[in-house]
Amino acid sequence: MTTDRLELLLAVGLVLVYLIDSLRLLGHREALVERLADKRWRVSFGAIRFEMLGRRPALPNPLRPDRASRVVGWTIGGGNAGAGDGIAWPAAGRWLGVYCLALFVVVVVLAPAFLILGEGLWFAAAIAAGYLVAIAAAAFLALRAREFGISRKSAVGIGIIGVICLPCAPNLLRAAGAGPKLAVELPAFGEASAGSTERRGFRARFARLLRQELWQGSGDARQDERIRAILSDFEERA
Repeated sequence: MTTDRLELLLAVGLVLVYLIDSLRLLGHREALVERLADKRWRVSFGAIRFEMLGRRPALPNPLRPDRASRVVGWTIGGGNAGAGDGIAWPAAGRWLGVYCLALFVVVVVLAPAFLILGEGLWFAAAIAAGYLVAIAAAAFLALRAREFGISRKSAVGIGIIGVICLPCAPNLLRAAGAGPKLAVELPAFGEASAGSTERRGFRARFARLLRQELWQGSGDARQDERIRAILSDFEERA
């Protein structure tokens, strides 16, 4: 195998590792929430009709690792949209997002590009810069661990893994920076986002998921009735 072929495989490998690591596997009654801006978020449920070992794969925007994302548990609640205001995003997550974006640009974009172009020296410089950013991000996470709702020991462990596996670092930090897992009520939480586009998209995705649940059958007549009421409300507002 030629050197050019090896460099191409390495470049592709860096991108693939990043994309695979970006995947989140959602269990039953779990959703992926991605923060877009203040009071704006996107709620998704992954591949509704496809499962891997009983879990649905979901992919947050891989081009924006600076946007915090977290897996939440959900239950069917009332229609009070104000219930969605309770989610708390760590303030320090914005700075951690800057580190995530810098790691993405340096390790996932520039480093593979330099390899493909045959610029070995620039590739080495990009990887060295990636290590420096990863170490700085790991230190930041460890120092601000309490703000992210994780222990100092866990933060150090996440930082070490991120330094060892540079393509994984943006996603590790992104997940840690979103804060601990919590539970929300749907559809109230999805409807509470300030963005009308996000609300419409949420209703479409949630409706598909609820229809799938009805098709599978929950065995709970009261819950099925509530699901039908939500679907009917969505159809009237479409």
